[in-house]
Amino acid sequence: MVNTITADTLLHGIGYFTFLYPVTMSIIWVIGGLYFWWYRERKARTNNWPEVWPPVTILIPCHNEEISIATTCHALSKVNYPDLRVVFIDDASTDNTAQIIREWLRQEVPSFHLLRLTTNQGKAKALNCGLQVAVHTPITVVIDADTLITPDTLKWLIAPFIRQPRLGAVSGNPLVGNRENLLENLQTAEFASILGLIKRSQRSLGRMLTVSGCITAFCTDTLRQLGGFSSRSATEDIDITWAIQRNFYEVWFEPRAIAYIQVPKTIKEFWHQRCRWALGGWHLLRSHWDIFTHWRWRRLWPVYLDFVISYLWSFCLVIGTLLWLVTYLIPSKPAIGLTPIPAWYGSVISFVCLVQFGAALLANHRHDHKMYQSFFWIPWYPIFFFCIGALTVVWTSCRGLFGDLVTVGKWKSPARSSMQGSLDE
Repeated sequence: MVNTITADTLLHGIGYFTFLYPVTMSIIWVIGGLYFWWYRERKARTNNWPEVWPPVTILIPCHNEEISIATTCHALSKVNYPDLRVVFIDDASTDNTAQIIREWLRQEVPSFHLLRLTTNQGKAKALNCGLQVAVHTPITVVIDADTLITPDTLKWLIAPFIRQPRLGAVSGNPLVGNRENLLENLQTAEFASILGLIKRSQRSLGRMLTVSGCITAFCTDTLRQLGGFSSRSATEDIDITWAIQRNFYEVWFEPRAIAYIQVPKTIKEFWHQRCRWALGGWHLLRSHWDIFTHWRWRRLWPVYLDFVISYLWSFCLVIGTLLWLVTYLIPSKPAIGLTPIPAWYGSVISFVCLVQFGAALLANHRHDHKMYQSFFWIPWYPIFFFCIGALTVVWTSCRGLFGDLVTVGKWKSPARSSMQGSLDE
């Protein structure tokens, strides 16, 4: 009898934790995100831009990007910045990526340069090769090959470095450019109400989990001091964020530095992307657990612990749901565990997601005037993304905790499509 009560108590505890954790974090993100918007973003203007801008190098790692690279080149040719060098790092592409870039070089765009690697190095090592070229510019900006920036994006990224001498990186604000099918619209809502609000909230608290890998500006000297980007992680953007903050440099988020990105348009592509993100999270837990050995890194403790709790929550959700499914199929016994059938708690979580999206809409509307169109998809977010996210954490756990870190930096570019219309709008 005692064992039965203990098991029931444990299951109830797991159920409450699985319900309360996302609700609690959503409240924290809403409060932190609105605080950031009210005090740092609401009345911000362009009149604090400097008269003299420092020289900047943009690094663009490319691997089989022939579909989207011409659109990226077009957007970069329109950038409004006085002292700029753009270095395309072709990481042994097997398609026409290099040829398309050379066509833009022949058009005599003076800021464009091509660095061709003959063997595939992976994104981190490709960036480190480009970093050798950027050694003479104080700021290095990294953008993905399918990312489109606006003419003023670069100035918004660079201006904070002039005001803050201990600034190591400034993360831009990615907005979804392809919004055609159901999956793309769901991700549009996610980037606005989840990722954008989280970055605002974490910036208010002083430490960030990660910069945006698709658009971030770095202090070049800081990158060199840290030895560049690590290839021993599936997500080099998370790793470099923690390396910068562990060396007591600031990492900021600049919501006005707009970048239009492509999100996966099929379930298969989405699954592979989220598995890579989950794998990078495991590598973070492996590589930076030693922050607890020194009091001086205490400001990183809450971010790390929240990440641990989020992964524990994923296991609770997956195991609890599987337990319910197994016991549900046994007709002679009542089902136990976490039922995936929506009930009152599903309504509460959906309502909380709507409130969170409302806060994100308030903060991000000036940057994305069509963001309100994604409001309809928010109630479906918990059903889809919570399940997929939890599954990827569990699926990659063994490889993330015990797998070899030597080759995890190798990459395979996802399917691309042109996003010219994103800038035109």
